[in-house]
Amino acid sequence: MEKIRIISLDPSLVSMISGLLSKNYDITSKKFSGGFSHFQLNNPFIEEDDISDVALLIIDLANLNFPKIFNVKGSDVLSSPQNIDYAGEYDYKFLRELQRIQIPKLLIMTIEQKEIILESLIRYEDVVLLKRLDEELLLRVDLILNKYNATNIKNIIIIEDMLINLEKYELTVNGIVIELTFKEFEMLKYLISNENKVFSRNILLSKIWGYDFYGGNRTVDVHMRRLRSKLPAPYDMMFKTVRNVGYMFSQKI
Repeated sequence: MEKIRIISLDPSLVSMISGLLSKNYDITSKKFSGGFSHFQLNNPFIEEDDISDVALLIIDLANLNFPKIFNVKGSDVLSSPQNIDYAGEYDYKFLRELQRIQIPKLLIMTIEQKEIILESLIRYEDVVLLKRLDEELLLRVDLILNKYNATNIKNIIIIEDMLINLEKYELTVNGIVIELTFKEFEMLKYLISNENKVFSRNILLSKIWGYDFYGGNRTVDVHMRRLRSKLPAPYDMMFKTVRNVGYMFSQKI
């Protein structure tokens, strides 16, 4: 059975969700001792072990608090997402952390949180209102997992609206297939799989073309230029040139 992890501060809600889904899915939960405020600002809420082999995250936002908070310039942090890390609010930090999780997410929320969620920049597959949980949860979970074919979820990398299917060697952005050559796809896959690591042209040649390749490292530059030209903004700018070294992939622009 597909593995689903519930992230919630409310034990009764975890029990309710488990009761609704446990017949069809393998349900586990993440418990936060003492609430989110138990954690230091620099510690992640979600570790790699929490999402290993997980097909879907069910995230309870309905029990979190999102007060209006402002930065020193007077604009609220949701209109300036880069300021969320400095807001001193653990619940906002949790929203920011969810942005990096690249597996399907189903959010539980209240109608009053609509604006917060829409402006949070989280990539999510669906939302269910807390008051409709009993009626809609199983249907929404089934729809998400059917859409993503959870048995192959480990072969899919999702970065915002860019989806890389490693099994099919297929790249889509905003639902549109981007045609890449085999080597272009291999370069994209290798750099994305090693995010924020810089690789020299010679290393990329050996990893992608093989040690027996007789072409010069100019080949890497040509393929990188073609790859960038096929990607819409902002994804083309995520493949960065590091002067006198080589290339890297980073979601920070």
